[in-house]
Amino acid sequence: MDLTGYLIINETDCWTQFNAFLCETSAGATVNKTELLKSPKMKAYTVVSFRERNGEDLPAQLPSPHYEPIDRSIQLCVSGITLTDLVNRYNDLMSLLKNGWLILYAKDLCTRKVYYQEQTDPIWYDDPVSPACIFKVKLREPKPGEL
Repeated sequence: MDLTGYLIINETDCWTQFNAFLCETSAGATVNKTELLKSPKMKAYTVVSFRERNGEDLPAQLPSPHYEPIDRSIQLCVSGITLTDLVNRYNDLMSLLKNGWLILYAKDLCTRKVYYQEQTDPIWYDDPVSPACIFKVKLREPKPGEL
């Protein structure tokens, strides 16, 4: 299985550098796709509300929409050749994720400018042939749609 080019963060291919990829925990699940493609909440239009009138007044031509910041949680899997190799790859990936602005590219889905907020505790699979861990990372996109 070659996942080269499917997840690139700050021009680093996560598969070739860390043996890391966006993963799902069950067949047919779309956690990552849903998170990466969900729309941010739109900022409210400025309205005028007079006590003497029903409802609220808005301009005849509404301004272009703008959006609230959005949090996105992606689920990652990192695998290694040995447990030591896995831990090293995991630590290297976490160093990248915690290093300021991230330009996250997910093939066929999107490119987002985000920063790291937090993660869940990894679930470790100590398989002697292919050790791995799975965890979720919460990322913040402060200006949705802007790079």
